[in-house]
Amino acid sequence: MNKVIKVSEKFPYPGPRFIKLGPQSGEAFKMYLYKQLKDIYGETFNDNLNYKVTINLDQTIGYGSSFLEEGFGGLIRMGVPFNIVNNIHIISNEEPELIGEIKEYIEDEKNKHA
Repeated sequence: MNKVIKVSEKFPYPGPRFIKLGPQSGEAFKMYLYKQLKDIYGETFNDNLNYKVTINLDQTIGYGSSFLEEGFGGLIRMGVPFNIVNNIHIISNEEPELIGEIKEYIEDEKNKHA
């Protein structure tokens, strides 16, 4: 099974890190992803582990590093297991360098909580 999350459908104009700083924030994106992941993997993130989540970053106006760090690194801070976050398949044909950047945010956050 596969769930594709197209960021541009909910966050076409990715904004600042926190909700208090403006609309379409990384914090709001993180909360949206958290809910999607809980719906798939359950309260303890132990259900449907064969499910594949794909996030398509294309067709927005672009991303600030704080939006991406809060959105992906923030999932680890919220208690989503590293293996779930790290196994999210990311599509970014428009800016392929974002994939490596996001993987670094996830890895950095994992190392802080190791």
